[in-house]
Amino acid sequence: MKYAKLSNDELFASMAELVALVGEEVHFLTGVGLFQRGVSVAKRSSTIKVVGEVISVSHDPGEINESLRGQCFSVYPDVIMGKDKDRFRTLYEEVMKGVRTSRSCGKLDLIMTDGVLLAGVREEERDSRSLVDHSRKPYSQSGTMDPYTSRLMVNLARPKGTVLDPFVGLGSILIEAKWLGHNCLGVDVDSKMLEKAKLNLEFFGYQCGLVQGSAVNLPATGKFTVVTDPPYGRSSRAKGTNMEELYQGFLSQVAEVLEGRLVFAADSNVDWRDAVRSAGLRTVYTHFLYQHKSLSRAIYVVER
Repeated sequence: MKYAKLSNDELFASMAELVALVGEEVHFLTGVGLFQRGVSVAKRSSTIKVVGEVISVSHDPGEINESLRGQCFSVYPDVIMGKDKDRFRTLYEEVMKGVRTSRSCGKLDLIMTDGVLLAGVREEERDSRSLVDHSRKPYSQSGTMDPYTSRLMVNLARPKGTVLDPFVGLGSILIEAKWLGHNCLGVDVDSKMLEKAKLNLEFFGYQCGLVQGSAVNLPATGKFTVVTDPPYGRSSRAKGTNMEELYQGFLSQVAEVLEGRLVFAADSNVDWRDAVRSAGLRTVYTHFLYQHKSLSRAIYVVER
């Protein structure tokens, strides 16, 4: 059995990302997911910290100790809920009796959550370096979607075939889609934004198709997984954009080309579920991600 340590900052989004990446049933404890399939998860994720092989899960520290005694580990303890920290100190001493510790030995995650202890050998970790690197793209501006949210959205979409971003902007979503190994196509009405998106992609050695056009009249044929960040917030209102017409037109166009899932971001203060339904689609779930004091994003996961 595998275990995954989830992000406590965006716990429900992290749970959804794990399910999307694993592609099978996941059993959840607070802050931890348990699953059977041996697939690369943490390295591809935005919110999943580590993944490994479970050695033992038990309420009894003695039972955990029996599985570890006589072995050598580099131990990484984690108490998910703060109320358990004092109790964990006592249990830790019992668990570690007869266990050698050294930084040169394999990594052992020792996690306490929901009143149980989980011990597991760490196998992979989130590729945080690539996320940091992608944040250093040559062109950026206020409101540009960050790599963490972009990668999360691509993973939630569970891409089949080509990832289409109809509001490509500076290319943040396509950067993550390409890094994850997906074919990619971006559309934008602004030729200057397309040029910057092209340069951002090329900076990392990535190539995606880029086409000038409107999201309400897509210049693309075929079937796509759609992941996008339409305009919203104060800047869009200041430009006089009719947001209702834009979203309705965009959703109608997506309904014609969608294969699998649509994942899009929006201002959390506006509910687009009726517009999704009017386009013949259905909202599977919505996640709310805090950005800063003036904006929280709603991430819609939509299917036909």
